[in-house]
Amino acid sequence: MIDLGEVPAGAPDETVLPRAPLPYRWILGPLAAILLAALGGAVPPAAPPPPPQVIPLTLRHAIRVDGDRLYLIGPGEPIGSEVRTHTIRAFALPGMTLSGTWTAPIAGDVRSLTDAGDGILLISSNTQDGAGASGLIAVRAGSAEPLWQRAAVMLGLSGDRSTALVHDDTIDPGLASWHGLDPRTGKPRWTMSPPPPPGTWALRTGYFYTVFPGLIHTLWPDGRLEARETRTGGITASTRTPLPVDRDTVFRVAGGLLIVTRGGDSIAYDDTTLAERWRAGSLVGPDGYLLDCRPVICAVQGEDGLAGIDPATGRQVWRRDGWDSHEPLGDHVMLGAASRGDPDLSVLDSRTGRITARVGAWINGGPGPRPGTAYVHRILSIDNTMRYGVLDLTTGKVRLLGGAAWIAGGCRFGSGALICRRLDASAAVWRL
Repeated sequence: MIDLGEVPAGAPDETVLPRAPLPYRWILGPLAAILLAALGGAVPPAAPPPPPQVIPLTLRHAIRVDGDRLYLIGPGEPIGSEVRTHTIRAFALPGMTLSGTWTAPIAGDVRSLTDAGDGILLISSNTQDGAGASGLIAVRAGSAEPLWQRAAVMLGLSGDRSTALVHDDTIDPGLASWHGLDPRTGKPRWTMSPPPPPGTWALRTGYFYTVFPGLIHTLWPDGRLEARETRTGGITASTRTPLPVDRDTVFRVAGGLLIVTRGGDSIAYDDTTLAERWRAGSLVGPDGYLLDCRPVICAVQGEDGLAGIDPATGRQVWRRDGWDSHEPLGDHVMLGAASRGDPDLSVLDSRTGRITARVGAWINGGPGPRPGTAYVHRILSIDNTMRYGVLDLTTGKVRLLGGAAWIAGGCRFGSGALICRRLDASAAVWRL
């Protein structure tokens, strides 16, 4: 080591060593180029992502994610009891700050948790198939006694947290009464009895996010159609379809349309005003369903058929077969074919029906940080290593963000974070 001494504070400027003479400086550029070439053009590596926050858990702990909350559900006590008391902790994502703790008696497994505001948590649970298997309770932080509870299935909470949309737990959901509940008291703000068979009801659905459905649509045996506002329960529009209503009638909502299909005929109505938009042939059978794949409507037909329907005319504009997993994301559809043992993820352009990218063995994690992107991850079972990144839906390229070892699975993205279970049952949370 060469001792260059110290420059005392306040020393005069002339004590600073002068620059190297110019003849020595001109060689530094070529020398740097030679070294760079020798190193294969290497550049300084990007800074590694910050390490995850690890939360010690056991195999008896459960994890749920809702919106910007991560919920850790503690083991129920006493073991073996039909109703067990659980401690539930909520953490705000992505920073993982503790936002609440609740104690609740729960029958069966927790299906979903929803923050109703004012320290109230709505817990939906189920024990088994059949009537009486599903329950909904409300608990307040700091109290072990439920505010209220009922045998019901929860469909969503309005944006202002004033109304919880539920239907009674019955053997046949088609016969269950609907309610808009006050989440603080559990008392109905409104109640709707469903149409008797062969009448039915329909709600708009979506992927990767829970949106409180603004309307519930009903089809009555006499052909009457109604749109009902879910916050107040009031009927906002009605009309009558000329198609017969029987057990072969299919009733679906997607892409801003309410579509009634019977046999080889379909009639589409505006889902808000119920004004007729067009008539066309059959779109889906009783076992099929519709998805909002804007700018088209995706019709899932049979076990692995997918068709793009023009929402303006009802005309089929493209069709793809051989895919049994369809997840709309922006103006693309993420495709998979698990039934044929093909784990590869592919991307379809919903406008044209063309496969624009075959991504490989990545798992779709939902909307990415920018439009036209998706979060993805993959786990190698041979050594339990995980990689995660951002997929460009147009090019099919994945920008790697990071990875980890010792990952068991159960990975999910949400609100700027990635959550995975590790082999020791703990939870690891990465901030994206």
